[in-house]
Amino acid sequence: MMNTVRSAYCAAVVFFLFLLSGCGREDTAVFVPAALADKALADTSSVEYKILASDEGAGNDGVIAVFGALDETAAVTEMLLISDMFENIDGKAYPDSLPDFAGETVTPVFDLANAPYRGYFDVTNEDFIREIAVSGFIASVSGKCSSSVFDRSLSREKPEAKLLILSSQILSGYGYDDIVYILSASGRNTGVLTTVRSAVSASLEKMTEGTNIGLWAQPFVVSSGVYGDAFRSLRSSYTDKKSTGYADWAADVEFVCLSPEISGIPAADVRSYMDSYLAAGYTAPLSSVIVDDLVPESFISSMNAEAGAIAGSDLPEDEKYRQVLAEGFSFVSPVKAVVSDSYRWLRKYGRFTHRISFPEVSAYITAPSSEVSEENLDGNGMFAGQYRYNRAAGSEIGTYRFIPAGPRYLTPEIREKLDSLAPVTYNKLVYVY
Repeated sequence: MMNTVRSAYCAAVVFFLFLLSGCGREDTAVFVPAALADKALADTSSVEYKILASDEGAGNDGVIAVFGALDETAAVTEMLLISDMFENIDGKAYPDSLPDFAGETVTPVFDLANAPYRGYFDVTNEDFIREIAVSGFIASVSGKCSSSVFDRSLSREKPEAKLLILSSQILSGYGYDDIVYILSASGRNTGVLTTVRSAVSASLEKMTEGTNIGLWAQPFVVSSGVYGDAFRSLRSSYTDKKSTGYADWAADVEFVCLSPEISGIPAADVRSYMDSYLAAGYTAPLSSVIVDDLVPESFISSMNAEAGAIAGSDLPEDEKYRQVLAEGFSFVSPVKAVVSDSYRWLRKYGRFTHRISFPEVSAYITAPSSEVSEENLDGNGMFAGQYRYNRAAGSEIGTYRFIPAGPRYLTPEIREKLDSLAPVTYNKLVYVY
């Protein structure tokens, strides 16, 4: 949870430090693909090349794959299974008591081997993050995987993904461009979405002249630059005079990154963010705030209800908050945003299965391969910290494999977390095993 900033004053100081770095990484003039991306496209002897060259991509019966750390992947998978945001006949944005993804199979790939991703920054090994994202994409679109950590030959058949969702913020920011590069060069018909880009896109659609967009995230997420980079990239369609969506005021919209603590009390939390925003010296109304935390969707709904109550309040103590809440303001959930975009992608390209059934789930994980010596593993059979984060990108040694998520790997700890974050997902997986 966002627990490092304890007051509006501290939040303002933290924001100022992030402001100096533009809430993102420095722009680079030329995109240089990750080594694994080039290998998959050019090295005809590589497994990756053979997977991409095997066909043009999954048909409509392909699965929706979700790849990333356990928590985020579970949250996105759960929303895909229970979502009812659209009328399934005409696609209009209202529920119809039928799951939006009826007939679909959701395939979460829990990256147990490589996550959490923060440690790669501590040793300046961001290239390996990009490699993780690319390998996750290639494994998702492949029709085969390893049957166990000992299987080098990809002997187990699996369904191919027609759509991949990168669930974790860091993978979203450091892997998306490489995957798009592969898709463009290979001509595959696979879709790729990320929680970060979907949340920023949803926020940009709400912006109006004279407003700003907020981000509510942990300091580490802010300083990683993944949201700031997505904001600059996606805003370009509004600032490009040749674009049909051009708005002459869009260049003045600021992306404000703050990190006050979430208390779990909607009324207090809404005011806490607004206090931080005001303390940082901002007066322009906010059109939306992205909440980058795995709080329940019901909690975000409660915060939106509280923001609406403040907007309609005539209490003197709420006046300062009313001034920075634009008409139609809302808190934005990255999980809900990417699930909404997934529905629209399937509908736009006619990729639904059109089967009449409740959505299903089949899970996979990453696990250290048998090629890794025991001295580099911890007591749970996972990578020891230093080894995990210091692996070099481009190595010929396969340190982890993609395998079915059997009961051996769904430990009591993981099951408890799944039950808490994603009860529908948990019940479907536990019933299987």
